[in-house]
Parts: sequence; structure tokens; C-alpha cells
Amino acid sequence: MKNLIHNIRVQLESGNDIILASIVKSSGSTPRSSGSKMAIYRDERIDGTIGGGLVEALVQRAAAELFDKDDHAIVFKEFDLSNELAANADMICGGHVTVMLEHLAANKSTTEIYKAFDDSLQSGQKVTLVTTIDNGEHSKTADRLVFAHNCNIPTLHSFTGDEILELSEESRKTGKPVILDKDNQRIVVESFVPQPTVFIFGAGHVSRPTAALATSVNFRTVILDDRKDFASTERFPLADEIIVLSDFDIALEGLNITEDSYIIIVTRGHLHDKTVLAQALKTDAHYIGMIGSSKKRNAIYEALLDEGTSQQDINRCTCPIGLTIGAQTPEEIAVSIVGELIQKRADKLV
Repeated sequence: MKNLIHNIRVQLESGNDIILASIVKSSGSTPRSSGSKMAIYRDERIDGTIGGGLVEALVQRAAAELFDKDDHAIVFKEFDLSNELAANADMICGGHVTVMLEHLAANKSTTEIYKAFDDSLQSGQKVTLVTTIDNGEHSKTADRLVFAHNCNIPTLHSFTGDEILELSEESRKTGKPVILDKDNQRIVVESFVPQPTVFIFGAGHVSRPTAALATSVNFRTVILDDRKDFASTERFPLADEIIVLSDFDIALEGLNITEDSYIIIVTRGHLHDKTVLAQALKTDAHYIGMIGSSKKRNAIYEALLDEGTSQQDINRCTCPIGLTIGAQTPEEIAVSIVGELIQKRADKLV
């Protein structure tokens, strides 16, 4: 989601209108759940997905028509995947989805909203997007609001700040958009929890494809190394943050590592790996992985035990890192590492 919102911001800042399709309701078995989004551009390119297949094709067709309507036009399309539509598309989902299509005009107000939205997600903040809609024969967007967690919320048309905050909390708990109709107006409230952060210690050959792949699957990536020529935007153009360390002895100093954080240790040597691991094991990180052979792992673990680290803490480390897929090249190793990150992230949500 973070990548999609950033791309939408870039397009709006470049003066390009967008039709944003969002699944705002879903029930039963559907290809994608509520909250899924897809951007459609005038040249028929798309970014993101709401499940593919016939539904997505029909949404793209409706989007093309919406470009020619009012800049603030918004429509809701309902799809029943348990009837002929599913049969004709060879689908066996059997659910229902409601898709909201809104014309995002590249004007000042919309661009500023998505700039604030993007900035919040990029910095790892919890954020809520509110869209109010004038219901009627020709529905249109009445207002939009983006706010961070614990902010004071103003009244928007028929909806008080307290009502919006309550809907925001409901969305945050369910992970789905919340819709409320009142006084011939509709409000759609969507809360977004920031993507988990992956701290990659070491900026060598394995780090580059690992960072790029982790970013592509919606992890926030932070690169850390003590070599300025390695920890650079030239080598890591997609990284959310790059930190040049003064010393690996204080590698984790000042970092906001929480139970939602992931730590990857792929430095250029055993000594630095051990130094970083010793610090990482003192954090609440959800996942700690270290690259290396069994021989290297055992040597580092024995040294840490001698220095007073408990076996219980050491057991938190995954080494060798990554899924067992026979990876050899840096790119293959990156696939195995990020595959494991995805697995750990999914396990955490169960």
C-alpha cells in the first residue's frame, strides 16, 4: 500500500488525474479483501490490484468513463461473484464486493492530501484517510481529510470529530474501511497501520537485492553500514532510510525497534555480525536473522554465551537466515530471506 500511495502522489504532483478503485466492502470468498486498491491512469495503465479477472476489467472500463465526468465524481459498483458473473469468468469465489471509484483530480487540495498521506506512511506513522461524499443522482466527493494517530479531528459536514474518530478506531481494529450514511451524506473511513520496518545491517552484495525485494512487498527498509560509499542512495534508491554508522558497537543506538520490527544481519564480517547480534537480542524485534554457515553461527553463539548472553535469547536468532530453497547467488539469497520475512509477517497476523 505504501508504494501505491507514493506512486499516486507522484502522478498527482506531475499533473496527472487518477481514478482510484478501492474495495470498501467484501463478503464471502473474494479474490481480494476490503481495503485493496488499484490506481487507473488515462493511458489505461494500472498500479496495484483489486483481484484481477473480470471484476477488475469491468472496473477499468468504468474508470475510463469516470475520467470524462466531474473532477470530484465518485461511484460505487457492486459485484456478485456467486452468480453468472463468476460463472462466465470461470471464478469459484462466491462472494460479494463493493468497489468505490473516485476521480482524483490533480488539483492543489487533492495533491496536498496525498502528499500528507504519503509522508505519514513513509515515516512509519499510523494514519487515517477520510472521504465524505454527497449522495444523490450524481455523487461527488465533498471533502477529504488525512490525520495521524492521536490528533484532534474537526467536524466534516454532517459528521462530528468524535464520530470520525470512532469510525477510525473501528477501521483500525478490523483492518477494513468503514462506511456510514447520514443526512444524505456518506463517509468512508480507512485507517492504515504502517508497514513493519526491516533494519538491514550491512550494505553489501546480498543487501541490495534484499532491500529492493523487501520494499516491493511493502516492508519499510532501513539500511545501516559504516561505509559511506556502500550505504548510499545510489546503491539503495528504494530504501526508506539510509544510516551511515560511526561504529557497529553502537549500531542500534537511537533506533525505534519495536515488536513490529525485523532485523537482518548481513555485515561484511563475523566480528561485526556478532557485535550487531548481541545488541539485537536486547530488543523486542519480532524477527532477528543472521546470514552465515552453521560453523560461523556456532562460533558466534559460543562467544555470546561466554559473554553472558542467555541461550533463551540466542534462540531468538534465525541462522542461517532465509527459507531453504537452495539459494546460491545474492539475488536468490534475497528471495529466501524476504520469503521468510513474508512468512513471519503472516504468522504474526494470525
